[in-house]
Amino acid sequence: MSDLPFTLDQLRILKAIAQEGSFKRAADSLYVSQPAVSLQVQNLERQLDVPLFDRGGRRAQLTEAGHLLLNYGEKILSLCQETCRAIEDLQNLQGGTLIVGASQTTGTYLLPRMIGMFRQKYPDVAVQLHVHSTRRTAWSVANGQVDLAIIGGEIPGELSESLEVIPYAEDELALILPVFHPFTKLEKIQKDDLYKLQFIALDSQSTIRKVIDQVLVRCEIDTRRLKVEMELN
Repeated sequence: MSDLPFTLDQLRILKAIAQEGSFKRAADSLYVSQPAVSLQVQNLERQLDVPLFDRGGRRAQLTEAGHLLLNYGEKILSLCQETCRAIEDLQNLQGGTLIVGASQTTGTYLLPRMIGMFRQKYPDVAVQLHVHSTRRTAWSVANGQVDLAIIGGEIPGELSESLEVIPYAEDELALILPVFHPFTKLEKIQKDDLYKLQFIALDSQSTIRKVIDQVLVRCEIDTRRLKVEMELN
């Protein structure tokens, strides 16, 4: 016996014969010829190596094997219909669950508003938001634990070929000073002036802090000379 000894069409024919009580009425209900129905039943019986109908009476009667196959066949056909509806709902975004990953900053400040707008447009789609570090979030996408993620900064290098990265938005990073600070009156701040300041910065492991440090290095600013008085997570 092969791994798949019957087809969905054969199960539909079996169900129709059981419902209609005859091969002819089953053929009419399925809009096919009676010989085509008879041939499919013969092929099915040969593939399963058991008789499915008792052909001695006027009405097509299922054998014990026929009743067994009909019972499972109806479940299979019902599951196929359910699968098609689920796929259609997913395509139309009329159901299901969307699992979104986010890094700390995007998950705190950006995603809540975006999810709210999405839910207004697709109220039947449940949304789960998982907020972790950029690295952990990227790995969650790679491992299939979340459907998509919106993060700030770059993904880990080892995942560059495993994930598709689509730039979504740009954000501006700025140096914030008290209004009374003398540097606020300057049009430009020189690199050496930065070494005179005392900084409050994000902790060294945060994505934004890494991005800032990369920019400073590209500008030939020695980050080791910057006076970071406080780090925030």
